[in-house]
Amino acid sequence: MPKTFKLAAAVLACAVALGAAASEYPQRPITMVSPFPPGGATDVITRAVAKSMGASLGQPVVVVNRPGAGTTIGGAYAAAQPADGYTLLMATNTTIVGARFLYKDLRYDPDRFEPVGIVGTAPMVLLSAKARGFRSTDDALAYARQHGQNTRIASQGPGTLSHLLAECLQSAAGLKMSHIPYKGTAEAMPALINGDVDLFYDTVGTGMTQAQGGTVDVLHATGPARMSTYPDVPTVAQAGVKDCQMQAWWTLVAPAGTPEAVLARLRQALQETMQHEEVRRSIASAGTEPADGRVQGYREMVSADVEKTGDLIERAGITLQ
Repeated sequence: MPKTFKLAAAVLACAVALGAAASEYPQRPITMVSPFPPGGATDVITRAVAKSMGASLGQPVVVVNRPGAGTTIGGAYAAAQPADGYTLLMATNTTIVGARFLYKDLRYDPDRFEPVGIVGTAPMVLLSAKARGFRSTDDALAYARQHGQNTRIASQGPGTLSHLLAECLQSAAGLKMSHIPYKGTAEAMPALINGDVDLFYDTVGTGMTQAQGGTVDVLHATGPARMSTYPDVPTVAQAGVKDCQMQAWWTLVAPAGTPEAVLARLRQALQETMQHEEVRRSIASAGTEPADGRVQGYREMVSADVEKTGDLIERAGITLQ
């Protein structure tokens, strides 16, 4: 048989094998990585989506928490796995956008992930320790001006949106506080409640739950308009802080090179998942507006955030050691 025919036959055999594997997908449990520790909004969202997608796909979807380094530990782990559809990542804008500016030795290319679909979006809320007695953002900033770097502002970790907003607040107000990074809300919230830190940007779900329980005060939210569920909370712009309007988002992604047939099956399962009322309620309970699970608009969302985040990081002079 001529070499050209042998090569063509080999290519065809590979294509058939890949197609067969994709058509039979999934044949075993799937891992869904959450880049935050248990207890926060990302973990709640990931577990709700994983449970429902498992039912749709006919195989368990197991959540694995790999927190740390501003979500980049989880991002690097997921990116390094085989592109076979058996490892997925619940990526945030920190994983896909912020990390590229803040980590010189980032161990993955954020643009090479294959998007499965958008899961949800949410503003962040600025919380203050109850003991401080702040009733507004102005109160908090007046305290910070008086106490300087003795004012402690927590974040969910270096490079997270919580951190970026903390730096944006300081830059906009023309002052400097001490940034205290934690590994997610599960660590940062107790520190705020205990008065170990003074301020903390958190996701709406956990933040407003604590505020309604009387353990912390909420000063503003970072969305473009007041939240319909919490209309008494002013926006960051209404609180007098300029150019700090930013929202968190969650998108399910797969490693680069995942077969199109596998991606199509995953996208179908995610869209089915995002139609389930139980899933939407769980996501909403985390203070997040559920999306429809579609992939459309993902690239545009990332592009817009890259421009805005890059400008913020440069303006605020944010660097990570």
